[in-house]
Amino acid sequence: MRIALVCSEVIRESGHGRYMLELARRLAAAHEVHVYSDLFDPLPGVTHHRVPAPTGINLLRVYAFWWRASRALRGVPYDIVHTIGGCCARHDVVTVQFAQRPWGAQLAKLEAQHRQTPVLVGSPLRRLYHQLYWRLCDLLEAPAFRSKHLIAVSEGVRDELHTFYGTPKEDVTVVYNGVEPGEWADLAALRAPTRQALGLADEPAMLFVGDFYRKGLATVIAALARHPVASLIVVGRGEEGAFRAQARDLGVEDRLRFVGFQKDVRPYFAAADMFVFPTRYEPFGMVVTEAMAAGLAVITTRAAGAAEVITAGVDGIVLDDPEDVAALAEAMGELLADAGRRQEMGAAARRAAARVSWDYVVTETLAVYRAVGVR
Repeated sequence: MRIALVCSEVIRESGHGRYMLELARRLAAAHEVHVYSDLFDPLPGVTHHRVPAPTGINLLRVYAFWWRASRALRGVPYDIVHTIGGCCARHDVVTVQFAQRPWGAQLAKLEAQHRQTPVLVGSPLRRLYHQLYWRLCDLLEAPAFRSKHLIAVSEGVRDELHTFYGTPKEDVTVVYNGVEPGEWADLAALRAPTRQALGLADEPAMLFVGDFYRKGLATVIAALARHPVASLIVVGRGEEGAFRAQARDLGVEDRLRFVGFQKDVRPYFAAADMFVFPTRYEPFGMVVTEAMAAGLAVITTRAAGAAEVITAGVDGIVLDDPEDVAALAEAMGELLADAGRRQEMGAAARRAAARVSWDYVVTETLAVYRAVGVR
């Protein structure tokens, strides 16, 4: 097959970019693969067509990439054009990693609940920008989400496509995002130097990775305050000052370690004793399965698509309500109090993560390509 993969970023450091990178890597072993993107981590046997898009303002970047990628693909013969969302006008297969309408509905709900809590809601300017970004993305996404061949990264996303876009469920195939088990094995040598660099002694350390707002850092900090002995490593981006202020008010600022965005998060997985991720909206959440593959006990919520690969109580703890500080604190306490329980759950999590490898993703994706009518 002659396959075009289209996504603005085909790189390790972004979730959708990692998805396309791993597809390209494995498909190129048996097929002619072309990648249309702005950013690209070079791969042997894969042809890259650069589609430049401005950086700095996502509104401009999204539209510029859509326009230029659509023009670049016009009339070029491919058996399959596979896109992430509505990133160009041409597509045979569309993978839905994120959808704006369900997130917009969730955001409106959160703003109604927490209108007086800036750390949860964000600044007025941020909300205005989000509305403009939402409208542009929805304009480009909605036609793509009515395609006959959609891949949803969780059952939850398939349900959202039906509810918010009217997409027939039979047009949607669920293929979970993958993980490379070997990449997360044998991290033990990184543990001691990373903990030393972070100033951690013998206390258990929890790890949070991701966008501070959407993925629930405020809830984690509030729950941390109910446990006198535990530290929290925070990896990711967000309005750090607001969350530091929350931690200061609760008397736990000295137990937080903000390390910013990291290209390589493996040292922090190695340093941690458990992974805490009470996300408010997460179509999948690769970081959850990465934590599982690293052998960490995981606490997350039903709002994460990756929760669908967890057997609750066996290889992770799944909470019903991302806003329930008491429930999160109770789950933390269960694991903080019992190192043996953490290790047992982490070992089960590693086995569960191995079932959703990138090889599984490629096998299932090729089945969708065949459904398009390509052999």
